[in-house]
Amino acid sequence: MSQFEYLNRISFGQYLPTGSIIHRMDPRSKILGYTILILALTLTKQVTGLLVGMILIILLLLCSKIPISFALRALVQPLPFILLLAILQLFITPHPDGDRLLFSYGILSVSETSLRFAILLLIRFTGLILLLTLASGTLSTLEMIYGLDLLLKPLNKIGVRTNSIAMVVQIMLRFIPSLAMNAEKIAKSQASRGAGWDDPKGGVFRRARQILPLIIPLFNTSLQQADNLTNAMMARGYGSNNNRTGLREYLFTWKDLVFLILCVCAAWLILFLA
Repeated sequence: MSQFEYLNRISFGQYLPTGSIIHRMDPRSKILGYTILILALTLTKQVTGLLVGMILIILLLLCSKIPISFALRALVQPLPFILLLAILQLFITPHPDGDRLLFSYGILSVSETSLRFAILLLIRFTGLILLLTLASGTLSTLEMIYGLDLLLKPLNKIGVRTNSIAMVVQIMLRFIPSLAMNAEKIAKSQASRGAGWDDPKGGVFRRARQILPLIIPLFNTSLQQADNLTNAMMARGYGSNNNRTGLREYLFTWKDLVFLILCVCAAWLILFLA
């Protein structure tokens, strides 16, 4: 039955209340800090900077008491697509004049520049996935809503409903584990009716044909859940009062300031370290 345990393979979107020092910080500092690091990892063009970012992410995982194995599980599903993109990057990257060729066969060629860009792509996507897993593991649903609402609160003066934006973002992130649970239930139901999910001789194409009957009921179930969620929020009067209050009052302390300064310094190293 291990082939049906989709939720156990997905780490992204799951909150782990370990009670670490990062968990106890103000959500505004965590959202800003993670955003700064994500932008730095996305914009940097240096392998050294990406390696510094990877080391920092591992240190943050250790400080937040999130198991490294739990974070690495988030790489299992997208890893084949990342490898495919890296292979394509090897052959489609244009070669500048004077670039040394490492491999050439017919119209296919690999140079030092294309190899460098492929390595950059692998490290960049790996770091971004681990960082997003760290963010979802240290930010609870309520913290994400209130943190985004507090950060975007100045936009309320020009008529932008920031609480709705925060709610949309948190629903989008928390919907991934829900999709995994629905896929697990549908796959088990299909297997109980004779679908060959555990065929050891099944190749890549056979597994692809097995996934296709899973997509339509998965989307149908997801749309039904979205409709039920909408009805539940409307029945509880969500959106009728823009001046929402919270049970807990978050305070921005010196620890949050230190965390933000460290994130800015780390982002500078990732972007400009040669």
